[in-house]
This record gives sequence, C-alpha cells and structure tokens, in this order.
Amino acid sequence: MYTTDDPPGGDAGPEMSAATGALDQARSGAVPSDLPLTLLAAGYHLRQINAVRARFDGRAERVALPVLLWLAARLADPDPEVAHAAAVVLQSLALETRPISRSYSLREIGDATGFPRETLRRTARQLTGFGWILQDTAGQLSVTPRFTDYLWADGESERLQDFRWTAARLRELSDPATASSGASVTEALAAMSACRSEELPRSVHWAIPATLAGAPLAAAMVYLCGYNLRHLLHIAPHVDGDLLQVVLLGELAHRNIAALAPGAATRSAELAAVLQVDQPRAALLTNPQRAFNAYSLASCLGVPYETTRRKLTQLCTRGWVARDARGLYWVLPHAADYFQQFNLDRRANMLATAAMIEALLQSPAPSQTGQA
Repeated sequence: MYTTDDPPGGDAGPEMSAATGALDQARSGAVPSDLPLTLLAAGYHLRQINAVRARFDGRAERVALPVLLWLAARLADPDPEVAHAAAVVLQSLALETRPISRSYSLREIGDATGFPRETLRRTARQLTGFGWILQDTAGQLSVTPRFTDYLWADGESERLQDFRWTAARLRELSDPATASSGASVTEALAAMSACRSEELPRSVHWAIPATLAGAPLAAAMVYLCGYNLRHLLHIAPHVDGDLLQVVLLGELAHRNIAALAPGAATRSAELAAVLQVDQPRAALLTNPQRAFNAYSLASCLGVPYETTRRKLTQLCTRGWVARDARGLYWVLPHAADYFQQFNLDRRANMLATAAMIEALLQSPAPSQTGQA
C-alpha cells in the first residue's frame, strides 16, 4: 500500500502547482498512436532496467562491462548462428570481431561504450574481485563462467518473452491495418502499467516451443542482450550512469500516466478516451493516488529513503520532475520533450531486433487474438 504523506522531517523542495503535469504532450497530437507506443516500449525498458539495477548495484558500467565481454565470448561459439548474432551485436557497437576468439581492452571498451577509462578500470577491479572477469598480462579482458551462470540465473527467458510480446503489440498498434480494428489493447494497457515482470498480464508468459530450444534460442538471447545493452548505453549518459534515476523516473511516469488506464478499451481507437487525456489536467494531476512521495517510492523499490530523496532531487534539478506542496512528485512535460527522439530511435531499434529474433525462431510472437 502506498502512502501519500512523507514521514516527519520529509522532503524540502520547490513547490509546484499540481495542475502542471506530464499530460500536455498527450494533448499535442500524440494520441491515440504515439503515446501508447511510447508507454509500451518504455514499460519494457523499465522492467528490464529495474531487474538490472537491483542485480548490478545501480551502475550502468557494472552491467555493460561484463555483458559486453560475455557477448565477445559468443564469437567463438561452435554454432554459427550464435557466433553470427554476436558479431552483429558487437559490430553495432563499432567493436572489431576478428580475430577469434576476441577479448577487449579497456581502451576498446571505453571507445565503444563512452564510459571513462578510469571508471572502467575501477569497475574491472571490482568485477575481478567478484570472479566475473579476468584480465590477462596484456590487459585484455574476458568474462568467466561464473558470470555466465549469474547472468542466466534469473529471469532472462521471461525477458525474451516480454520483449517479443511488446514488439508484437508495437507492430499491431503502429500498423494501420490492425491499429483500429484487429488489435485489442486491453492487455497492452495493462502492460503499460507493469513496472516489474510479475505485474505483466498473463498473456505475456506464453511458452517457447521446445523445438526452438538450442542454437536458435541461444542466438535469439544474444540479440536480446545486444538490444538491452544498446539501450543501457544510450540512456546512461543522460543520468551519469545512475540506473536508479532511470527507475525512479519510469516509476513516476507510470504512476502519473499509465496508471490512468483502467483497461477498458478493446480497440486502439479508444485509447485516447481510456487514457483520459481529454480531461482537465487539474482533475487528473491532483489525485494523490496517481503520484508518489519519496517515502512511498522508496518503500515500493526497497531503496533507502535518503537515497531516494537525493535521486529525486537530482531529477528535479534536471527539469524532468517536480515536487508539489504536498510532497508528491510529478513528471514534467519537459521530460517527454527531452526523450522524444530517444524514444522514437529505441522503438525503431526494438522492432528491427525483434524482426531478427523472429526470423531465427520462425515462430511469430502471439497476437492478441490467438495466444501460442
């Protein structure tokens, strides 16, 4: 249960009118097509980064470094489909894939990821201490089997299902032939509000046929890891590598916007009405059930209150979030403007990656009307 009052000694910050909020963008012509697509893709990204943030101590470089090295190790995979997928992913990051087998230096990784070399050097020392990576006498890095076991220990197959399902919904809602008649959006609206995998509608958790196990599935997971890594590398510079800020912004946006959808629509043409964007914003954005304060957000995420409050202050400083007189936090229109092109690029990349995965598996993600 979320509370709406901070504990004694709570946040002190600039006041804002609760009538100023995140739905101005929705009224600028983005509905019914663009806003739902943005929310669907952002929902997947939030679920993925939520899991990553919890497992890798909230730092983007601690995720990117071992995952990139894990992908490099796939270049030497005996199955050509897996090796080819790894080469495609690494080349998308402007990394050389010859000779085989590859390992990378901190300089090469820094050039590919944009992380400062000293940050990577410090991270490499930490990960070496965990037993996740090795560094040879020439300074080349490689991942260990212990990290591979850790990477696949929890949730990766569910993320592949989530990714394929989300991409299929994006295709349906962006295709004029299915957007207005053939695509039910009820579960898509539910997915928009899901910040963690366990909150997803049941239809997402369809089983991948056993006949697709082995190399095709392994290659598909390489493509998925590559997509998630690219997304991480694109978002990291905007938050100085701090994934908790990403999660906080996403949780607030979902609370402010996606939670408005009661799941009553059956066709995408009804999305505008279901999202209630035609109502006065004062009526939408004064409801405390549609916002978090720092205490309730910290409790929801299992993050210390002081840490949450400090990160929220950073988001306010960036101009993406503001705190009203009651201590409730709201995503501002500037955030939507700031990330508009970013969201378009990520959506296009998601669909392109999904096409490669479906070509490998040769089993299209299930439609709303016929689940596999």
